Amino acid sequence: MSNLEAASSVVDTIMQYSSCLIATHINPEGDAIGSMLALALALEQRGMMVSCYDRDGVPENNRFLPTWERVTRELPSTIPPLVIYVDADRLERCALSQKALPGAVAFVRIDHHQSDAVNPGPALVDPHAAATAELVFDLLSLLGATLTPEIATCLHTAIVVDTGRFSYTNTTPHTLHIAAQLIDSGADLPTIIDWIWGRTKFAAAKLTGIALSSLQLSAAGRIAWAVLREEDFRAAGAQTDDTEEIIDSIRSIRGTGVAILFSEKQGQVRISMRSNGEVDVAKLARAFGGGGHVKAAGITYQGPIDYAVCDVLRAIELELNA
Repeated sequence: MSNLEAASSVVDTIMQYSSCLIATHINPEGDAIGSMLALALALEQRGMMVSCYDRDGVPENNRFLPTWERVTRELPSTIPPLVIYVDADRLERCALSQKALPGAVAFVRIDHHQSDAVNPGPALVDPHAAATAELVFDLLSLLGATLTPEIATCLHTAIVVDTGRFSYTNTTPHTLHIAAQLIDSGADLPTIIDWIWGRTKFAAAKLTGIALSSLQLSAAGRIAWAVLREEDFRAAGAQTDDTEEIIDSIRSIRGTGVAILFSEKQGQVRISMRSNGEVDVAKLARAFGGGGHVKAAGITYQGPIDYAVCDVLRAIELELNA
């Protein structure tokens, strides 16, 4: 099925309903939140009642996006008949399941992640898209929505985050063409850059220092990794979303093919991975119940952090030596 056919099927389904729930993946970032909010604003132009849900809420550096306050960490008491999940390859990545959504009769996926998961309904999926926001942008005209400055700001945020300010190899001419239209439509680029990259909390800066002091190399320098333990967060006075920029510092080390950050917080171990393409970290993440892209993926590991380090490093070394 072509993207146009898939988009038409998605829109045909959406237009059958007057209310919906939009969800996105756990530990969200700019593409997840920006795509969710842009779609919500577009659907409200059609008179739909829209609820937005993320189990982990909105990270602090996204709390400038128009209507970010609407995203709740609790499901609505009454689940709408339509559930749309964005930037996630399956409902489980949103900490949801069909059984957990009584009353939902239709499910729509809008995403740019490669996945073997079976979609429970119509899906617009393009792994070649730099961000899910590109797909939401393409849906606007089919939905009959107007590209407002608010929608443009949400979508532009999503795209600059997932392309690393247009520095990653996923940036295409189509990506730049969309970005130009978003700026022309009023996307607030200075505010986006200031909030996402220009502002660092004191606690986040301290946490970065702690993480980098733990930095190690494995596999003859092909893997760079760092660990943050529960006591490190306490020492820095930091929160889980204060780790967002650390992985990029690890990734910048010359000669490494894979960068990893292991973070232990509130009884969970979050693992962020970046790859130069030599290892498909999305495939590896799926083996541990996570997900993502070939070059950027994440895992929520069930077990002690020392086990996580051993298991994930071993799996990556096997891939490097394959």
